[in-house]
Amino acid sequence: MHELKPSTSLGPLKKALDNGGRFYNFFDDENDEKISRGELAKAAGVFTAGIQAFLYLQMTKQDLDDRDQQTVIAMLDDKLRKSFEKKKPAFVAPSQVDANHKAGEAVIVTGFAREIDQQKLFTGFIIVPIMIGKVMMPMMIPIHSLYRIIEVCDDDKFKKPTSVVATPIKKPLDVSGMVQFGGVLKELKGKDNQPPTHPVYLEAIYWMKR
Repeated sequence: MHELKPSTSLGPLKKALDNGGRFYNFFDDENDEKISRGELAKAAGVFTAGIQAFLYLQMTKQDLDDRDQQTVIAMLDDKLRKSFEKKKPAFVAPSQVDANHKAGEAVIVTGFAREIDQQKLFTGFIIVPIMIGKVMMPMMIPIHSLYRIIEVCDDDKFKKPTSVVATPIKKPLDVSGMVQFGGVLKELKGKDNQPPTHPVYLEAIYWMKR
């Protein structure tokens, strides 16, 4: 999980995105007013311009006015732009995640956050592959054993339905004030056929203070 800073003006974001790509992106030119897959991937800190890069783009451009945001989208090469328009992550209120979204979707949630540090307040299991001998077997483990669990709400009263975000245990995170998380929704399981506290959790890829 990486912390992002939103761009407040068009120039710096254009410079960050129209970057010439990595050394092996032979046909990508810096400052040519076109953003390729290689350039977007480089800016996002990944090697492929897939959903993680689209999360990066959505979150970093969100504070620009509509016209400047459209300028950035128009700079994407044709194939990349079509892919982004089809798969771009949605901005979703925390209270709407459980009811209206499902595992596999990339979403961005913004709200007030607090850590759930007691397992008795949150129950949920995730399936992870475990190697037993030479066979890979799925195994259910408590989500608390791999992630820090963050509860996010629309307001600071935590009266509305909340969504759950999983972040790496060892990554520093400031949950004071408004916080935004971007990631992919994953399914939660209950123990012994019991329903989990939430049907899905957001595995965070990026976060930022709002």
